[in-house]
Amino acid sequence: MLETRPVNKGSAEVSKVQQLMNTAFPKSERIPMAFLLARAGKDFIDFFTYYDNDEFVGFTYSVTHDELTFIFYIAIDPTVQSKGYGSKILSQVQAQYPNNRLVLNVEMLDENAENCEQRTRRRAFYAKNGYEDAGITTRVHGNTLDTLITGGTTTIEELQKLFKQFTGFYLGLFIKYKLNYA
Repeated sequence: MLETRPVNKGSAEVSKVQQLMNTAFPKSERIPMAFLLARAGKDFIDFFTYYDNDEFVGFTYSVTHDELTFIFYIAIDPTVQSKGYGSKILSQVQAQYPNNRLVLNVEMLDENAENCEQRTRRRAFYAKNGYEDAGITTRVHGNTLDTLITGGTTTIEELQKLFKQFTGFYLGLFIKYKLNYA
């Protein structure tokens, strides 16, 4: 089992997470670190880094509402990718929430996308780990993403409640998630 370390405002982990986030996610998909850290103190948010024998391997940021846990971010350090860490981390998240459905978003498959091969590999990775298409798309900041789920099904209404809890009232006025059934 990998060692988990919580990430918070005063944590030494912040710089590692920020660096990995900058390389793993397009700018349009990055929520500002200041916001992630401000929300990390809430009891429905888990922000963790993962280590194997003191070697940083990645991080997750997840939000839970009722029995639905949304993994906003999961990223593996490029120096240790393809060594099974992604699957191990997903297993640890599942063990942390054994009765919850786990949800995440991925880029839509698009033959014309510059990173088409990466998108296809990412889908295969999640399918191997038990994730299926939830039949829902999320549009946020100009990106349209497919929703994947393991452990059951979800609805747009459930996801809207989770997003509202995550953003809070004021930020919810500015960040708009448009959800649709595929």
